Amino acid sequence: MKNMKRISVDNGRTFVSPKEALERFGLNVIAHYMDDDDRERTHLEIAPCTDLEFLTRYLQIAKNDIIIG
Repeated sequence: MKNMKRISVDNGRTFVSPKEALERFGLNVIAHYMDDDDRERTHLEIAPCTDLEFLTRYLQIAKNDIIIG
């Protein structure tokens, strides 16, 4: 499997764990920054699941990091 992508909550300056990102913004906000195709693929693959499971799996299959800010 390719390397897991990362998530930044400060415009790419630093990266945090999926758990930290969810605590700060919640999945509804983070989903806005996700690639639509990768988000849909994740949903079809593992839903229903927890937000942390969803975000972790998304980052495993995503083409790009998530940059918020």
